[in-house]
Formats: sequence, C-alpha cells, structure tokens
Amino acid sequence: MQVKQKVLGMVAVAGLWSAAVSAQTTVVTFDQGWEGWNAPGASSGGTTVEAEGGNPGAHAHTVAQVWGLDYYIDDIFGSDSPFLGDHTQHASLTFGVDLQVQSIHTAGQPVERPLIVHFRNFTRNASVYYRLGTLAAGQPWTRYSVTVDPRAVQMPAGWGGTGGGDPVTGEPALPAGVTFADVMANVNEVTITGQEPYQPYDASDFDVRIDNIRLVLGDGQPSTPPNYEIIDLGTFGGDFANALAINEAGAVSGVAMNSEFVELPFLWQDGHMRYIGTLNPAIEFDHGIARGISDNGYLVGYSMAPLSNFPGTVAHAFFWSEESGMVDLNPGADTSSWAWDVNSAGQVVGEGIGAFLWTREEGITRIAAGAAEAINEKGEVAGWGALPGGGIGGWVYDSASGNMRYLDTLGRTSEIRDINLHGKVVGYSITDDWRSRTVLWNADGSIVDLGVIPVPDYGPGVASGINDNDWVVGRDDFLGWSVTPNRGWLWISGQKYDLKALITDPVVQASWTELAHPLGINNRGEIVGIGIHDDIPGRAFLMRPIQPSDVLFADGFDQD
Repeated sequence: MQVKQKVLGMVAVAGLWSAAVSAQTTVVTFDQGWEGWNAPGASSGGTTVEAEGGNPGAHAHTVAQVWGLDYYIDDIFGSDSPFLGDHTQHASLTFGVDLQVQSIHTAGQPVERPLIVHFRNFTRNASVYYRLGTLAAGQPWTRYSVTVDPRAVQMPAGWGGTGGGDPVTGEPALPAGVTFADVMANVNEVTITGQEPYQPYDASDFDVRIDNIRLVLGDGQPSTPPNYEIIDLGTFGGDFANALAINEAGAVSGVAMNSEFVELPFLWQDGHMRYIGTLNPAIEFDHGIARGISDNGYLVGYSMAPLSNFPGTVAHAFFWSEESGMVDLNPGADTSSWAWDVNSAGQVVGEGIGAFLWTREEGITRIAAGAAEAINEKGEVAGWGALPGGGIGGWVYDSASGNMRYLDTLGRTSEIRDINLHGKVVGYSITDDWRSRTVLWNADGSIVDLGVIPVPDYGPGVASGINDNDWVVGRDDFLGWSVTPNRGWLWISGQKYDLKALITDPVVQASWTELAHPLGINNRGEIVGIGIHDDIPGRAFLMRPIQPSDVLFADGFDQD
C-alpha cells in the first residue's frame, strides 16, 4: 500500500540481470514430463502431466486424496539435478513455482493449506523451510518465489528449521550447532508441500495444477537496474487510472474512471481490467479504490457504503476475494475507514478508528493512533502516528507477539509507506531544519538516507514501495514550479535511477511524459504506479524487466 492522496488526475506536490549478475536458471516446464521430480498420487494416477492448460502449456494436474500434497526431488538413487547439491557456492538462490487451485476439501468442507518449500540435508538430519503463501479454492495461476543467500549463517527472515527443537518454546528448529548454510551446503531433497512441519493434518481432497518449478543460482543481487518495457493498463472508458499495488503473480490493484466519470476499484490480471464491485447496494457502479493486493489475490481498499442513520454514503474499508466478494470491514458504522494492505493470511491493515488490524476471525482491532500502511507475509505491520515521547513517527507492530517497535526520525516527523519480508521499512522523514529525506529503516532501526535522483533541480520526495531484495521505488519533487513536479525513481544498492530512463524502446519512452508516482514493486522487479501518458496526467502503468535469454530449462535446451 502506498500514497493516500487521491491522484487520479495527478497531484502537484513540492537481459534482466545481464549487466551485473551471472546466474543459471533451471525450469521444469513439464514439456518433457517430470524431469526427476515426483508427485503426490502419481502411482495411482492421481497426478498426470497434461499438454495444455498450464502457465502456459504443459503442466502437472493433481486430483487426489493425500495428506501433504508433496512434490519432491531427491538424490536417493543419484541425481545431477541443479535443485540438489551444494548451493553455498552461489551468493543468491531463488526458488519459485506456479500453482492453480481448483479446490481443497477435508471431510467435504473447503479448507486452506500453507504452501511450503523444504530444503533437506540427510547427513545433518535437518531441513530449512519457507512459507511461500496460502493455497485456497478458486485460486488462479499464481507465481510464488523466494530469494535467499544460501551462505547465511543466521536463519534468514521468514525461514524456519527442523531436526531439533527450541528449548524454550518447543517449536521446530535446527539441531544445535547446525546453521542455515550447513543445510544448504548439501541439499539431498527439495519438497513443495501443503503442510507445516510437525502439524497434524487430515487427508484432504486436492484439485491442484503445478507448473514452472524453477531455481535461479546467482552470484549476488544486481547492483544496476534492468532494462524495462512498459504498458498502460487502460481504464473503464474514462481518462484516468491509478495502479496502486502489485503482487508476486503480476496482478495489479487500483482505481480507474469509467465514461460516467465514476472512479471504480479494479483488479488487473493477464491483460484484463476487472471491476470488483461496491458496498453500495443502491448503485451498480459507485466510487471505490482497490489499494492493496496479496500474493494469493486478496484485495483491500475502500468503497462507498450507505449511512445507517442518515441519507447518503460514507467510505468503508473492504476485503475482497473470489470466494467472498466485497466484505464491509465495519458494517453499520457512520464513520469512515480505509484499508491499505493485506497479506496472504487475510490480515488487513488500515485506518479509521486509528491504525487497525482486521481478520475474519477477530474483526477490527485497534493497534495505535495514526495509520497502518502495510503488512508483510509474517504479519508485521508498518504504520505511523504519535510517538510515546511526542511528535509523529513510524512504528512496526508484530501481530504475532503484540510487540511494537518505534522508528527514529531524522529530527522532526516521519511517515511510513511500505515494509518488506525482512522488516525493512521505507517512507520519508523531516530533519531538524525542515528538509524532507527519502529513507529506509533497517530491521535494527538504523536509518539509510536514499539520497536524491541525479536530475538537476529535484529534491527528495517519498519512498513508496520496497521488495524483498531491498529494491525501493518512489518519487522526488521538483524544487519550484513545473508542469511535471514529480519524477519517479528506482533505488538499488545505494543509488537512485530515473525510472523513465530505464525504458528501452525510445518511442515508447517518449510517449510517457513522466512516470511521476511509482507506488509498488514485487520481487521480480515489476513496478506499478501513475504517469503522464500521451499527455494524459494520470494513467496506470506496469513496468516489466526485460528477461534474459540465457534461461536453461530442465531438458537442457534454451527457450525458443
């Protein structure tokens, strides 16, 4: 979730890693069958490879009653698969998979399951695992991925271990003396599963499709940005649209105008913009904004809802899913509320009664004064408001433990915009001499000044989004008056890059006067925001990195 001001018409306010990273990518596309992987229910015909209907093309389709939905590859009978072996020879490892869920039932009732990837070391009798997301009925093709340094000694954020137990909590942990890097130094098995370690599950009926199991082994994070292509996401027939957030599957949430000048919340996916409805039963098309989107396709924002005791409408925070449609988070209230972000567990954050957290089980819970702007997959909430010692600043609230940590300012005030999986937060802060700076707060509370875009006459604006690779997007502001007062940037490894300059096609680049408000970025480096296109000041854009051509598929051939 990013900016809060209404920006449909703009607001005037003062090869992918080719140049930097050597990487080998292995992809199991199922065009050549399983290529060393094993499937749940394969021996009984419960999983088959189908030539069409994947993401795209061939894929594996599981229709079976099983406990864990385990897809795995191991070296018990010998294997030279790149998925196995010593991964500590590389500075970065990215694992990914695409899944589509038709249904999951236990005892005839629909259920959700976690999506976990395990890396197992048989010699150490230990494994490390990461929760990629949540599987739920009706889920479209969704791309999941995680990037990690396999040489890390300390357990990376979001990861867990098995083989031992925490002496205090009793939770699964690595055996004493075994590190994350120790496990990754000799990986004997990789498993994609639908169950948490040591958690009991009843057998469930799965109808799931899987495609593009992939591994990227690289020499480190890129230190320079990729080249980009860009598209205009369109509208519902009006002039303006805003792209506000993007998930790991490349689906986008936002707001777009129709021909009647009504601003409507949308989900953009696979080239199509979809109106997701309204909380106002009296009008088919009423004002609303879809602000945040989770990796499994949940949307949140606000929509106009009828007042209970008076004529008229009021803005109410909503949660939306394919299954539930649009759900009012504060039904019957005559006060405004706004939802800004959501994670795959369905935890929603926003503001109205102060900063709040909403779940389907507990409803709305007030966290603090101010606004809750963003939430990561671990349930860490980033927001801002009054600090205990006075003034306005940022904070991070851990929804699991209830702990709150406050973030220092650069002297006066701060506002928060986003948080990544590692607990790093971005936004802006005001210095003692009233100068605004775009900043990143590390998980230990230290502050990184992101500097200024290398363009004359611009000063810091706001950092709006951060991905799990610590890439940051935001805008800087022109120092004075200009018809294009804001300029978007991408920050990587200590340097800001002019976003528009990264567009490869010169004709397309010239058609965008400015990419003024980049608001979201995912782990694939895809960026969404608001720009001036064909002289229209307020168009939704999606930028995609131009992919490298040296992708090695599991059958040994390059992609045609």
